[in-house]
Amino acid sequence: MPSDPKIRASDADRDRTAALLREHLAAGRLTAEEFHERLDLVYEARTLGQLDELMADLPGIDLYELPDAKLRRGRTGNVPLPWQRPGE
Repeated sequence: MPSDPKIRASDADRDRTAALLREHLAAGRLTAEEFHERLDLVYEARTLGQLDELMADLPGIDLYELPDAKLRRGRTGNVPLPWQRPGE
């Protein structure tokens, strides 16, 4: 269910939007100038609709999805942990 754009944004909503903008900057979708302009507007935003407008022309990304399988949590294979001796 989509959120009501008139609902007041929380600090967590603004922080999440700022983190998404940082990811888009790192991916090259925003220039440094665009990023700083939008970041200023993020912290001035009062509603979820204002935050959504700042992200409208950017693709959705999941901050919890790691980009590379080798970076995923957990162990794969038979690689010893740093404090283990091989064969343990």
